[in-house]
Amino acid sequence: MTPPDAGSLARVLELLERQDAVRQIHNVIGKMALLYEAAMYDERLEFIASKTPGVTIEVGGRGVFEGMDGARRCFVDVERTFEKSHAAGMRKTFPDVSFGSEHAGLFESELPCVPVIEVAGDGKTAKAIWTSLQVCGKTHEWDPKPQASWIWWRNAVDFVKEDGKWKIWHMLRNPFFFAPYTKDWVDASLILPPIPPPGTQKGIPGHEGAPDRPTTKMYDSYRITREPRYWPKAPEPYESFDEKEAYIGDI
Repeated sequence: MTPPDAGSLARVLELLERQDAVRQIHNVIGKMALLYEAAMYDERLEFIASKTPGVTIEVGGRGVFEGMDGARRCFVDVERTFEKSHAAGMRKTFPDVSFGSEHAGLFESELPCVPVIEVAGDGKTAKAIWTSLQVCGKTHEWDPKPQASWIWWRNAVDFVKEDGKWKIWHMLRNPFFFAPYTKDWVDASLILPPIPPPGTQKGIPGHEGAPDRPTTKMYDSYRITREPRYWPKAPEPYESFDEKEAYIGDI
């Protein structure tokens, strides 16, 4: 039996490293979802790039958040404001119940699915998209009662490797559709308001955690009256990161 040459061994090691990169990236997204469901918002910051310039986080109509401080405002401060509103709605609906925290009764569970992950040839970055289904049970202080709902998200993420660990560098996350559990998404699509033009929506009124700049592009949620969209585009194999292909802004 002929022993493998050095080139073959190097290729095997490269493939194993890339396979492990995909595993780690899967775990980052999975842990982000699980921590969110448990209201462990601060813990999610561990998965944001802290040594690489240019971090951007854009979620729906919240605006664009930049750097680690921006990630904290988006992933912690905004969510704590949602919690406060939920808690106020719970106290209004259940005035005789003593709740242990503002998160009590808030259920937001997400299933990241259909991943497409491409690790750069140089092993320094990766690009990935997911479609994810989120089921929710919550309320707000202005709601007549708590409600169940569905949200499908389209998530696009650029990852960068820092000290041997894969971190989120750019995240673009927009809802594909939203519908109350008691109303189907076709009927719900018929009453959607127009999509705000790019650059006109900066943050959520009344919420803590102001963004650094306005939303660049809202995903045009499902409507029975329009054509489907292929956006954000799934990543293709690439050798090294190109800023022009980043999952930020109007791509």
